[in-house]
Amino acid sequence: MTNIPEEIKQNMIYALEQMSIACPRICFDRTPRATRYESDLLHPLFNRVIAFEEASSEYASTEINAIADRYRSRKAPFSWLTWSHEAAVDELALILEENGLRKAGNLFGMSLSLVDWTYNAPYISGFDIQPIRTKSEFAWFKEIVLPAFGLQGEAGDVFMQTNEAAGIGERAVYKHYVGLLNGLPAGAATAIQDGETIGIYNVATSEAFRRKGIGSAITAHAVLEGKAAGGQLAVLQSSKMGRSVYQSLGFHDDVTIGLYLG
Repeated sequence: MTNIPEEIKQNMIYALEQMSIACPRICFDRTPRATRYESDLLHPLFNRVIAFEEASSEYASTEINAIADRYRSRKAPFSWLTWSHEAAVDELALILEENGLRKAGNLFGMSLSLVDWTYNAPYISGFDIQPIRTKSEFAWFKEIVLPAFGLQGEAGDVFMQTNEAAGIGERAVYKHYVGLLNGLPAGAATAIQDGETIGIYNVATSEAFRRKGIGSAITAHAVLEGKAAGGQLAVLQSSKMGRSVYQSLGFHDDVTIGLYLG
């Protein structure tokens, strides 16, 4: 039986590892217990512990403290994720708080089985979705995603450069999509396929075009494209605000992801 929460976690790990491959400033690291990455960028998005195993073990607290100190010694703001399906999640949360990390909130890991899934997209007059294949088209993606995610300055520049490097060219791993409403960039999304699992990321709608069904339409399009390419399961991580959009497409909650900041 498929462990859906673990599929969600592993797709995120795959997506972020590809980000590190596309950007030499990001160093991805795996040990028997920790999966994480670090960079010279002073932003928690670029310094993160994605997963930590066996938090109840004898030496876990010492190792967690050493990892936190590594980020702090470089004065790098960092983030740490916890996963509700893991046995020692409560112990991990306690150790993180003892090490001075504060909980910033939760994300919701969601999934959708594509085996019998179909979707008839509501008609949106003047709306067209297309893949991004060139640098000039990627400018639309940047125009939509950066303001939606609140990324500014160097962090925003590197985030865009990394997504461009991973999503354009013959060896592209990310598949970016843009939705145009009457010719204007209105929505964006990214699909990252690892085997039979499709991860949906970077879903964003321009402020001027919200509440028109664009977010759900472009998400559904990316999922349908992934299903056509052999995908059997779609996964994503959502904020509380975005859950209803994905639930309307058939996604449901599978795991709660705690977000801690240090």
